[in-house]
Amino acid sequence: MKKRTLKFLNEEAKLKLEEEDYLSALDIYTEMVKSYPKNKLGYIGIIESKTNYYKKYLSDSDIKKLKEIFDKAYALSNKSEKDKLKNNFERYLDDCYEVENLKKLKKDIVSNELLIKIYNNIITSINSSIASSKKYNLSGKRITNTYDFIKGVFLLFCLIYNLIFKNYLLLITIPFGIYGLIVIYSFISMNFLKKEKLLSEKIIFKKNVIKSYTKIKELKKEIENKKMSIESFKLKKKDNILKIPKDFNNNITDIIADNEEKIAENIISNLNSNNIAAFTYLVSKNTNLKSDEVLKTLDKEKEGTSTLNELINNKKENKKSNQNEILVIKQIKPHHCILMLVLLIISILSLIIILNNFSLINKTSFNIAIITGVISTLIYNINTGKHSSYTDTLNDSLILTIFNTTLVYDLVYSALVDTVSFTYGIIQMPIIFILIFIGFVSLISLLKYNNLINKLRR
Repeated sequence: MKKRTLKFLNEEAKLKLEEEDYLSALDIYTEMVKSYPKNKLGYIGIIESKTNYYKKYLSDSDIKKLKEIFDKAYALSNKSEKDKLKNNFERYLDDCYEVENLKKLKKDIVSNELLIKIYNNIITSINSSIASSKKYNLSGKRITNTYDFIKGVFLLFCLIYNLIFKNYLLLITIPFGIYGLIVIYSFISMNFLKKEKLLSEKIIFKKNVIKSYTKIKELKKEIENKKMSIESFKLKKKDNILKIPKDFNNNITDIIADNEEKIAENIISNLNSNNIAAFTYLVSKNTNLKSDEVLKTLDKEKEGTSTLNELINNKKENKKSNQNEILVIKQIKPHHCILMLVLLIISILSLIIILNNFSLINKTSFNIAIITGVISTLIYNINTGKHSSYTDTLNDSLILTIFNTTLVYDLVYSALVDTVSFTYGIIQMPIIFILIFIGFVSLISLLKYNNLINKLRR
């Protein structure tokens, strides 16, 4: 193929430029550079065709390549041509620089819009945690395991009493007294040494709600600051757009557009859908933030509501546990009520018979033992005791009541009479107390058991 002359190529390229066929002109000027590398016309033509006569915006990477072409064109031009070429090119670079400034401003706006949305999400999350906590019946107890403490004090008192009035009952009171001492220490440690355990759910909730509202106030202040920054950046953006040639607008429509809030919404949408890859890419592309720092901010703010969320989760677990337990626990049947009435009648008749034959029973020991038995039955903790069925609760409460009642009777009786026989103290009196208390214990157990079922249903 015959090599085309420089004049022919130059005239053809100029014609394409006049027709605004810049791609064809670029091809011709590229051919000119290859065929006539020592001539400035090809290099200048490439600059003019690539920039559409300095009316088309090019990206940073394209500008860097264009600078290499400019350097060659500049080197091959004479002084007057150099001045003209330099003025045109530098003016074009200034215009492109303004576009770069516009990009930075847009990133600043998107960054602030994104942070506003993140802060609003955090506020929504905190408010949601507070509202969810309020739905639950939070415990207001300051001290836990009170029943265990009373039991521990009782067993320790029995040991001390038995050490003053020594007898074979020490075989029982010593191990149970030591157990009581452990229970008392555990109670003190739980409620007074470990201060956080002393706080009730209501107190924990109140403290964290105050912290949460303080955090919300801080975030709202940050949001206001961000909004003010956005307004400032938007004014700068408008001024910046005026400095950019209108011919650039067709190439930078996405940069000029006031779509920063939509971009921020898209980023948040990917974060909420757990699309971390897309979230990271969009943050890097559209903001001056770092995705890992944004995620760390979110994690840090989540820690602020962790106690409230933990409280909610515990309540949910308790509710779930209660629902599971209510499926397993045996309901009260009519025959249980009949059994309770029969046992109550037996207890009343037994008490009448015993009171009419009081000669074998010490009055002082009996009265103290009866009071102990009534208290033991009333403070029996069904939650920590057996409660898979009504009969389990009845048996467990009855054993505890008879043990406490018999132990107190024997200790007081031994102190008054100076001795207590094994048959009388360990066999006869427990049988008597069983007959007296079985009806009372069955009634209280039925009420406690029914109350437990109602609580589990809530």
